[in-house]
Amino acid sequence: MINSLVVDFLIRLKNSSLAQNKFVITPNSKYLRNLCDLLIKNGYLVSYEIQPDKKTLKIELSYRDEQPQISQVKLFSKPGRRWYQKAFSLPWGQSPDSLIIVSTSKGLMTQRQAKTLKIGGEILAEIN
Repeated sequence: MINSLVVDFLIRLKNSSLAQNKFVITPNSKYLRNLCDLLIKNGYLVSYEIQPDKKTLKIELSYRDEQPQISQVKLFSKPGRRWYQKAFSLPWGQSPDSLIIVSTSKGLMTQRQAKTLKIGGEILAEIN
């Protein structure tokens, strides 16, 4: 049983990229497709396609010089503890290249976008 689709999705991406897999199969949902779009826009994924059964996604992972773009995933919100922050107190990543994903009332966005729009929300994860 999967408690959180987002946690399962991010861990699948991390494990597959560290195993040097080209593709990963994950469950399909509108929320996960929006998360895929955000990760594609920031260069962590190449593309995704909905499988013919419409229940799964086939995601192509991104690599730079044979190194995976996703090497670490730090989860902030978990099923037992959700972490919400206001716009002025959103955390910065461990490195300038890290991506912090925030779920806001305007949809999924990066921490930088949320700060410029002055929108707070639930902090999901940090990807390095």
